[in-house]
Amino acid sequence: MKFKIYPVDAKHIIEVVKIAHKCKEIGKKFDKNVVIQAFNKSKTTALNAIGAAEQLNLFNIDEKIVQSSKEDQIALFREKLQNYRPFMDFLEFLYDGHTPEESVQIVKSIYGFKRKTEDILWTFSNWGKFAKIFKDKKGVLEFLDEIKKPVPSKIVELKDVLNDQLKARIWVKKILGNAVKLLSDKEFDSLVSSMLLFEENPRESIKLAGEVLEDFLRTVAKTCNVDVSKKNGIEEIAVELRRHKIIASKHTGILRGLQVFLDRKIFSSLSAFRNMAHHGKDKYEDRRWELSSELALSYVIQVILCIKSLYSYVIEKQLKF
Repeated sequence: MKFKIYPVDAKHIIEVVKIAHKCKEIGKKFDKNVVIQAFNKSKTTALNAIGAAEQLNLFNIDEKIVQSSKEDQIALFREKLQNYRPFMDFLEFLYDGHTPEESVQIVKSIYGFKRKTEDILWTFSNWGKFAKIFKDKKGVLEFLDEIKKPVPSKIVELKDVLNDQLKARIWVKKILGNAVKLLSDKEFDSLVSSMLLFEENPRESIKLAGEVLEDFLRTVAKTCNVDVSKKNGIEEIAVELRRHKIIASKHTGILRGLQVFLDRKIFSSLSAFRNMAHHGKDKYEDRRWELSSELALSYVIQVILCIKSLYSYVIEKQLKF
């Protein structure tokens, strides 16, 4: 998908989605001209609203939007906006302390947008305020109080992100760094979900994170032309990658005095936790393992760090954990 910026009020975007749904209800195919005629604004505004709705994939949830209250429509819009990469990158730079103008300029350069900087800033500001991410205080764009950056403590920061999808997405993306390039949107979403589920559903949290790690290892194998199609699970793929000297014999990690693990043992332990999450009764104990929320959170963080470390070694040729 090629990203584009359409400067238009978020309320107008919701309106064209509703019109498009009404057309669908009476059996008409989506027709931009019909929407333009029905929309009580200029043709340019209508086309921008349609383009923005397509960028945000809002036409895919038109029925939900029509059936929802105003507050729920805002929530649906926010959910889609959180999956719109240019906006999330803007948010990340803003979250890190850049000014709105600096953040927009960086995003504009990355994506090669031809729009004026002030038009992009207006668009992101309008959409962010509609989605209740920003507040506009005396013309200065600010995060809402509950989304403001936490104090610079890793523990406090982590605690702060675990109950908010937007913060979780920013945190995971920031920790992964360049490694996010080898994750599909679906895999990234699963990794974020695994963080948010750690307390509510530890088993599902571990399962999701393990699946992402396995998929990531397969992507690494494909990138390096190693056939792992007959390999099952994290450990088998990791062993095959090591056999081809794709991953390091040791993944060095200085994590508060923890011992240095062989990369195979790292993946073996992760695989063992994942097996607990997937399987029913333990064949030796004749009981099913109960998984704690603490284990789930620990597992998810280990997966994120393994993905980052693997990318650093395989792609950037650096030994980092």
